[in-house]
Amino acid sequence: MKIRLIPIIILVISMITSCSKEQKSNTAIQKQEKVLFQKGNYAINKMDSKIIWTGKQLSTKQHEGTINILDGDIQIDKNGFIKGEIKIDMKTINTTNLEGQWKNKLDGHLKSPDFFDVNNYPSAYLKFRSDEKTISEGNLKFDGQLTIKGITHPISFTSKIKDADGKLTANAELTFDRSLYNVKYGSGKFFANLGDKMILDDISVEVVVVASK
Repeated sequence: MKIRLIPIIILVISMITSCSKEQKSNTAIQKQEKVLFQKGNYAINKMDSKIIWTGKQLSTKQHEGTINILDGDIQIDKNGFIKGEIKIDMKTINTTNLEGQWKNKLDGHLKSPDFFDVNNYPSAYLKFRSDEKTISEGNLKFDGQLTIKGITHPISFTSKIKDADGKLTANAELTFDRSLYNVKYGSGKFFANLGDKMILDDISVEVVVVASK
């Protein structure tokens, strides 16, 4: 009886191993799957596109707001490479979690030389490039350059992109260090003993882009 059990045990182990390999294979295929977009040039619809920003203090106090996209385009070539550029209207910095006098005061301060100096640097730019290789959960990885106050630094982010009848919708979240762009006010890198009034250098940005051929 013991001898007859050996082939059965071997068969069961073989089936378990086979299922495990099949699951790993399916996972690998899913990671390598490509998302296909239509080749062409896409113009960004500035009315439907937007940028949402969040800035925080050490005290956990934070402010949110929006900035308008002034112009931009996206190109997809025959090999699936995606590149584009967004021009950002810094004069439209708008705080959305305040009202009245306090909102006007913060909006004016953010536009002043203490922060983004919009009179001298009215536009910011985000350039990006990627291919159609899918990474986790359908996100595409992009590498690019962010220019603020005439200063450019590399930046990487991921984005979900949908293509429906020649209309692209992209949603990306990225974070940049404002101190790299000479935005010093309230930064612990430049000023000591700020306490709870220290403003964190990292600014979170959500970019929503709608573009059509």
